[in-house]
Amino acid sequence: MPAPSSGRAADRLAAAFLMLLMGVGSLMLWLGIPVAGLWFFSKVTDSWNGHFLLSTTLIPVAMALFAPVLFWLNGLYLRVIGVLRPGEDEEDRRWRAHGPLELFLFAGMVIAVVALFGWFFFLARNPLVW
Repeated sequence: MPAPSSGRAADRLAAAFLMLLMGVGSLMLWLGIPVAGLWFFSKVTDSWNGHFLLSTTLIPVAMALFAPVLFWLNGLYLRVIGVLRPGEDEEDRRWRAHGPLELFLFAGMVIAVVALFGWFFFLARNPLVW
């Protein structure tokens, strides 16, 4: 009987690792990509207009290209914990296929908004004067 319990322990460890990756990935989606993009575009452009144009167009594109990685991790997590099974009908899968990604994305967005307001009101060079 030790083999099944070690298999379950390995599944739990893999599920915990996937949850960690989804948590870090959602923070990367909401904070890492925008901050890295703004920093990068500030180094490669000399004008404010170029920085604004590159930032408003390429940062959302980079976020949209990164999002499928998170959805893939969520699907992998659901397969590891046994919610999704191979060969399952799409209709059956749709009703049960909710993972922790929704919570991680929402929490990452809230953290990003709080960080934005904290930076703007406390760390920015010229914050609004009340």
